[in-house]
Amino acid sequence: MTMPLSEFMPELRRHHGIYVMRKTYEGTCAFLTGYELGSERPALKAFHNWLVPRGKGRPELYWPQLVLCEIYEDGALPDIRYLTPEEDERAIEVLFELLEEYFASCSAA
Repeated sequence: MTMPLSEFMPELRRHHGIYVMRKTYEGTCAFLTGYELGSERPALKAFHNWLVPRGKGRPELYWPQLVLCEIYEDGALPDIRYLTPEEDERAIEVLFELLEEYFASCSAA
């Protein structure tokens, strides 16, 4: 059985290139979605629900877009398929930071 995403995140962050074939934001989001499906321990829906009250994007946006709302204005969100390498790197860093913050808030609760 696969370990919960919260426990796997430090490993993914340390060895990102081993797990995600192309180190892009799109590839990382796809990997996380697949990992969650394979683990049968949902966390990303709750992550989405945690992101919404931050008020950085509209609640109907999927969690990858809500993460991008931390960097870009809601009306100016880029298409994740066409991020530059620098934009990918920044988006991945913000994603990992937010997931760490989210899992820490879950542990504290």
